[in-house]
Amino acid sequence: MNPSGKFLSRCWIYPATAFVLLAASACNSGPSPKKTKEKPTEQNSASAAQDTTGPGIDLNCIVDRIQNPPEAFHYSYKKDGANSVDEEADVTSQTIDGTFKNKDISRAFHGVRSDKDSWQTAWMSLMGISGMSSTVALVNHSSAMVREGTEKVNGYDAIRYSIDTARGSGAETALYRSTLGSGGFEKGTVWVTSQGCPVKFSLDSEMHLNDGSVQKVHYEEAMIKK
Repeated sequence: MNPSGKFLSRCWIYPATAFVLLAASACNSGPSPKKTKEKPTEQNSASAAQDTTGPGIDLNCIVDRIQNPPEAFHYSYKKDGANSVDEEADVTSQTIDGTFKNKDISRAFHGVRSDKDSWQTAWMSLMGISGMSSTVALVNHSSAMVREGTEKVNGYDAIRYSIDTARGSGAETALYRSTLGSGGFEKGTVWVTSQGCPVKFSLDSEMHLNDGSVQKVHYEEAMIKK
C-alpha cells in the first residue's frame, strides 16, 4: 500500500528497515558519550554543566508513541528547507487523524486501530522525523548538548537541553567541521521526557559545502498531552 504518494514510496516501502537504520545512525554517527563538564554559563551556572548521564534525545521514542500511543496527544513535525515536510495529527489509543504535506503532496488521513491498513497508513504518514536521525546523532550526548534544567512543557515533565556545536572541542570540533563544513553549525533547544522522548524542539542546521553553497534546515517538533 502506498499511503502518501511519491514521498512514502521512496521512504516507507520497508518501514522496519528504516527504523533499524534510525537506531544504527543514532548509535554510530555521533561522538561517544563521555563524562565531561562545560564551564557554567552566566545564565544558569548551576545547571549548565554537561550531563551525559541524562536521557539525551531518543527519536525512536516518538515512533513508538505514534504506533502505540500511551495517551492522547497532538503531534506536529515541520522541516523547512530542502524537501520540506509538515505533519500534524491528533493521536489517541484508537485513532489517528491528521495531515501530511510536502512539495508534492497535501492530504489528510484517518487511521483506526481496529483496521490494520488504515492504522499503518496513518502512522507511516507521521514518520518524517526519522529523516533527522543523523542530525540528532551528531550532537547527542556530546559537549554541544548541555542540560539546562527541568520544566513543565506541553503537559509533560521535561528536561531542557540547549544545543550548540560551537561548544565542541577536540575530536568533536573536527567531527562537526568534517560533517557540516567550515562555518557550519547546529543550534537549538530541545525538551525531552525522562526517557528522552522529545516533547518540543526547535533546531537550526547549516551545512557549508565545498562549492561555497550553504544548505539551511530548520526543524520543529511538538507533542502536546491532551
